[in-house]
Amino acid sequence: MAGPVDFPTLQWARKMSALVPALAALAPADLRKLSSFLDKLAGLREQEGELSEQQVQVIMQGLRGKELVRLEKEKGGVLVEFTGGGFEYERFLVRADGKVPNSRYETKKTADR
Repeated sequence: MAGPVDFPTLQWARKMSALVPALAALAPADLRKLSSFLDKLAGLREQEGELSEQQVQVIMQGLRGKELVRLEKEKGGVLVEFTGGGFEYERFLVRADGKVPNSRYETKKTADR
């Protein structure tokens, strides 16, 4: 049996445990994609950046068929970079309202397509 647990540890465990049931329906591949997103989100928060609901929606749409490799705070929004899905890279700025300015969108298709 485990030893005594301090109150902050107990609070943290309860908070994290409450999130797990929502993830139970996800397939292993989806859990891995979400894990990658959460890792990039943690890095963004370290830069004191946050995501709006609209930005999260745009990122999740890309995440379905691609791999998220970068998520950085940038003037005017968040810089997102994916790889896969027929692209060596796909980079774009997502504003807080979920819009992607054409001038801030760039891609490079893979050579085999």
